[in-house]
Amino acid sequence: MNTILLLPDIVANQIAAGEVIQRPASAVKELLENAIDADATKIQLIIKDAGRTLIQVVDNGKGMNFTDARMCFERHATSKIATADDLYHLTTKGFRGEALASIAAIAQVELKTKRPEEETGTLLITEGSQVKEHIPTATQDGTSISVKNLFFNVPARRNFLKSDTIELGHIEEELNRLSLIHCDIDFSFYHNGKLIQQLPPSNQKQRIINVFGAHFKDKLFPVELDTETVKISGFIAKPESAKKKKNEQYLFVNHRFVKHYLLHHAIETTYKELIPEGHKPAFFIEISVPPTTIDVNISPTKIDIKFQDDRMIYAFLNAAVKKTLGTLSLLPQIDFNYNPQYDFSGIKPKDNVKPPTLTLNPNYNPYSSKTERKTTPSDSWEQFLSGLKNEPIVTHPKEEEKLVFTEENKDNEEIIDETQIKCLLFSDTYLVFLWKDMLHIIDVRAARERLLFEHYLNALENTSIVIQQSMFPETITLSASATEIVNDIQPELRALGYELEQMDRNSFAVNGTPVDETNIDVQQVIEQFVEMYKTHQFLHKTDKNSAIAKSMAKQKCNSKLQIPSEPEQQAFIKQWLQCKVPHISPSGKRVSKVLTAEEMRKFFD
Repeated sequence: MNTILLLPDIVANQIAAGEVIQRPASAVKELLENAIDADATKIQLIIKDAGRTLIQVVDNGKGMNFTDARMCFERHATSKIATADDLYHLTTKGFRGEALASIAAIAQVELKTKRPEEETGTLLITEGSQVKEHIPTATQDGTSISVKNLFFNVPARRNFLKSDTIELGHIEEELNRLSLIHCDIDFSFYHNGKLIQQLPPSNQKQRIINVFGAHFKDKLFPVELDTETVKISGFIAKPESAKKKKNEQYLFVNHRFVKHYLLHHAIETTYKELIPEGHKPAFFIEISVPPTTIDVNISPTKIDIKFQDDRMIYAFLNAAVKKTLGTLSLLPQIDFNYNPQYDFSGIKPKDNVKPPTLTLNPNYNPYSSKTERKTTPSDSWEQFLSGLKNEPIVTHPKEEEKLVFTEENKDNEEIIDETQIKCLLFSDTYLVFLWKDMLHIIDVRAARERLLFEHYLNALENTSIVIQQSMFPETITLSASATEIVNDIQPELRALGYELEQMDRNSFAVNGTPVDETNIDVQQVIEQFVEMYKTHQFLHKTDKNSAIAKSMAKQKCNSKLQIPSEPEQQAFIKQWLQCKVPHISPSGKRVSKVLTAEEMRKFFD
């Protein structure tokens, strides 16, 4: 009996227009969803040249008979729905019946399929929607569909495709969206004959770790809520895992990946005081509601949905995430069961309590004209040591030091006596100093960004940063697309001081890091570097190096700079003055402000 039928016009006209195949990832999404809807337990995704040459999906699902294999390429031909009312009871990924028709229109497609109860299968070959061959054939149970030479008849659209790295990243993202919610399915991902990702059946936490790396193992915490109207399950990550991009935010409704502004806000608002501004928390959450309470037929992409009661879902989701964060003691909570027990054991019975007494020196005069040398912390330390040894205190006058401040954009050097320049660090943010009868104010963070930018740019263009070899190399795990990029940019990483060696499919040993950096999160540094590289890889080499240096500088200058002593502050000023463009940060922010005596007088007049 045939299962794929053409929808009546009255039903087809009520369905949102099907998604146009814009890039290889669009076709991958549709083919994987069809395999899942066919109850497959094992799915292979085979890609060549980032999908330009070949996209093949092989599954062990229910398969199709001879007639269905031909009908599935017709528009609005589907086995998922039959009436308009079925649109509000959807339990499958697809339902429009337009995916294969759209793919066949712009590619050469070969379909092999067989139902388990039938002896022979079916081979069907199409080219630009024209059926070239439709015959019985011997094949395994399930379906294998190959999409070859995508956009062969639409060269203009093919020219708009991005690099293999970017297109492969989009394909991987589509696979992630499906594999993270279908943890019971075995997924295999091959690119150019190389196994990129192997995801065996597992629980949800293990699937997240398999997809994003072992560094997530200790960062995930469960979210659970079960009511009569909604069920919420999944995991959220520790606040310190937050990033500036939404790369690791996955929200599912009834096993369908969705983007919903209110639901994302319900989660992110609970992290408001726990993560830096502009950062996004990582989460992997599924919401289950009755199919009749949502509408997924509001956009072609099928990732936008509409709830009957958005506010209720928002409140439940917000409460569930807050509960988990509260369990981790990350949010303040009131413990109403707390019963403090005060300990008065220090006071013995019948003891007289004596008030403290103060001893005053009647000969002390704060307005005395005697000039005494102020005691410094080092003097106090010497006094302490001499008291232990019963030795006389001997103070050693310090020799005056001179600092040389040079600016590369000036022709001459100036030797400045340190007594001519006094520094003050104000509010850990601004460095104030007097020089040449002028008051200079530096934004420390902006100045540090300028210093780091020129440091990294020089390393990329001229000399590499000194690498400190690791005695016990740390291991980092990256995603499939990130692994491809890291292998391509090993020279740039080595120039910046990071020496990586690939251990297995997605793992690298960190054999070396920059010699002047300690306690760095190499996993986070490399991930952010990869994201930045994706954005700027099409630039000219000089512009690319500048973009890399700028990204690294912005990333590193977020950490607090410790320059408490005056010599450290003077050294910082010296380094800043040696910058080629000291007064403007790479982000275009003003670094310094100079006030003359005349400007000060005008201010107070």
